[in-house]
Parts: sequence; structure tokens; C-alpha cells
Amino acid sequence: MNIVVIGAGGIGAFYGMILEKVGCNLTFVARNETLEFLKNNKMKVTYQNEVMEKKIDTYSIDELINKFKPEDFDAVFIATKAMSTEQISKKLSSWTENSSNIPYYISLQNGVENEDIMEKYYKKEYVIGGLTRLIVSHTISLGHVHCEGEVQTLLGALNHTNENKKFLDELKLILDKTGTTTFVCEDIRLELWNKLIINNGVNAICALVQEESGPLIRDEKTSKLIYGLMSEAAKASNAVGVNLTQDDAKKMFELMTNFQSVKPSMWVDTENNRDLELDEICGVVIRNCEKQGLDAPYTRTISTLLEFVYNKKRAKIKA
Repeated sequence: MNIVVIGAGGIGAFYGMILEKVGCNLTFVARNETLEFLKNNKMKVTYQNEVMEKKIDTYSIDELINKFKPEDFDAVFIATKAMSTEQISKKLSSWTENSSNIPYYISLQNGVENEDIMEKYYKKEYVIGGLTRLIVSHTISLGHVHCEGEVQTLLGALNHTNENKKFLDELKLILDKTGTTTFVCEDIRLELWNKLIINNGVNAICALVQEESGPLIRDEKTSKLIYGLMSEAAKASNAVGVNLTQDDAKKMFELMTNFQSVKPSMWVDTENNRDLELDEICGVVIRNCEKQGLDAPYTRTISTLLEFVYNKKRAKIKA
């Protein structure tokens, strides 16, 4: 299978390298210093006791569009920050608009709105929702990513056809060879919102107090804050017809209580002076609660405080 992975950070690098290892023809799309590094150096991914290291063809998104045709690829994995989805989708839509044979577009991003954005620009039956769970993956240095965890991948078409079912079945067979676990889901939106419950529960609060999820979720007082954050995400899902319940929030809370302590992506992003996915995670919860005439006081408080503190820190750096 010929695959493009857009985004060579923690998730993109991991999936790119494990797919290359089992025989896929892989191309990375990156930007800035990561692009320049990978044009001249090997990508290195350490996972469990294994080191995967190889020079992979890497291009900017404009170079990809100018050098290749859409029919050169079977799938495009998008593994960037969610705030990049609109810009990437616009560029790829111009690339594919005159092509009769286009690749499937697979989101492996945080948030629940990436697929809606993608559907504005691509044929809906070619949009595949996806998420990762039970994986902790961070960039150690340029071109070096370290991953831990069992690693589960959930994939599903939003608009089911016989053709995309066949594609997903084939992709699952390939991913099964990597030693990770893959599920093809009938209702991927439900799974995306379940992951949002977890993300809303731990991502921003860990970044705010600079602490891993384990100590916070096991502490009597902060655990109540995390449960409140998760509960609000479940309530928000009702605005879009996903209809998660407080029992679902409780299940995600118990899952995280028993899961290894993690350092979520927002905390890593604050350390590296990157933009935060606050709007794509917490903002989604707040807006969808408001649509139902509800407030989301836990989410609003934690996200507002994190935004204020982080903006103050970045202003000092610029000064």
C-alpha cells in the first residue's frame, strides 16, 4: 500500500515507521525544521525494546502536490494538530479536484470535528475517522520519537460503502502485522467522543498544573475535577446526537484510573512553545454544552486559566 503521512511528530512518525516496517511504501509530509532534518537524516522511532530507523522520503505539502498525483497513493494519514486540518484539507482538495482516482483520507488527530472539516473538501465516502489510544508518544529530538503503551487504533468510515469497507479491511490486515491492535468501527463518531471525554478530562489540567495524569486522578480532590471535566464532555455529545451518558463518563474515568500515568500533549506543547489544541478539545465541550443551554464550569475554568497562564508565559518569551 502506498501511504502518505502528514505530520512527523509523535503519532505520525510512529504510524509511518510501523507501516514502512511491514512493507508499505511510505512518504512523510513535514514542515519547518522537521522537514529540513528529515530531508537529510533518518527518522528514528523507539518503541518498547525496538529501534526503527530509516531514511524516508519527506516533502512539504506543496512539494507533494507538485511532484505526485493523487492516484500515486492509496491513503493519506493526517497526524497533525487539529488546528491545521482546514488548511491541509484546502490544499489537498485542489490536488484531487480533477482526479477520478483519489486516496482515502484518514484522521489520527485529537478532537471530534476534523472529519466534519475534511468532508467539506473531499468526497465524503473517502473520509475515514480514526483515533489512537493506550499510546504515549513524544518527540525526544528532531527526527527521534519515543513511544510506549499497548497501542490501539480505531478506524471507521463516516459514510459507509462497500468500497471503503474493503479498504478498511485491507488496512486492518496490514496494521495487524505491526504488533498493534486495530478495530474497524461501525460508529467512529461515538469512539471519537469517548476519546474526547478522556482528552477533556486530563489534557488541559495536566498542562495547567504541570503534573502527569496518574497523581491527579488518584488524588481525592483533583480526581473530582477530572471527573467533572469528563462529565461535561459526555453532556456536550448530546448536542450532536452522539448521546453519551454519565455512565460513559464514569467508564472513561475508571479507564484512566487504571491506565499508566501519562504526560498529555498539551503539557508537552507548553514546554515547546507550541499552539495548544484548547479550542479543538475544551472549546468543543463548552460550545456544545451552550447549545443545550448548559454551562461547562469545570472545562471553562481549567481551559481559561491554562490559556491565561500560557499566553503570559509566551509574551515573556517574545519580549
